[in-house]
Amino acid sequence: MYTAFKHFHMTMAILSLVLLVIRFLLAVRRPDALNQKFLKIVPHVIDTLLVVSIITILMHVDISVYPSGFIGEKALFFIVYIVFSVLTILSLRGRVTAKLKFPAFVLAIVSWLWLVHVAFSKAPMLLG
Repeated sequence: MYTAFKHFHMTMAILSLVLLVIRFLLAVRRPDALNQKFLKIVPHVIDTLLVVSIITILMHVDISVYPSGFIGEKALFFIVYIVFSVLTILSLRGRVTAKLKFPAFVLAIVSWLWLVHVAFSKAPMLLG
């Protein structure tokens, strides 16, 4: 059962990033494309399922077997990823300064990659 949750979690994490990249590229080429209903609803559903998968996995594992700081660092960078993703989308929609568009996008990707590294290595780099 754990393996199924883990694969579901990884799928949602990948979809979350893919949808962020798609929205960014679409907005750069055709800003009106962000108004499509699909692009307004599906990312929220994917991110909600990602959070549900995180909670489900945490309920099924013994946290004490992981290195100190592993869960904390993943939680921290998940929050960082969400914050920079939201800033990216808000700047693409013109709700915050457009100057944040590219830096927020890059930082969202970097935080996602950091999460993946910590997840696969099981070695926190900041909180370890």
